[in-house]
Amino acid sequence: MSRGKGHIPVRTCIVCGAKKEKKELVRLVLDSEGWVVPDPDGRAPGRGAYVCKTSNCWSGLKDRKKLARAFKGKGRLTLKENNLEWHL
Repeated sequence: MSRGKGHIPVRTCIVCGAKKEKKELVRLVLDSEGWVVPDPDGRAPGRGAYVCKTSNCWSGLKDRKKLARAFKGKGRLTLKENNLEWHL
């Protein structure tokens, strides 16, 4: 048996569709009020969606269809403005 790194989680960006390691993406979740917020620790409960750390992908989140599909139409499906500044 080889002793490699083990399992490396791979996730897909909801904007560009790129498959990357989990640590290379930012997880988004719905908060208690239904807003989409970043989850930098990756430990918030509930369904999560992942997005690349590039400005192109973050600006692509303005297309609500992508958020609606990722969160199955629940919540307000928009980012809180102050949390958007967290990434940029």
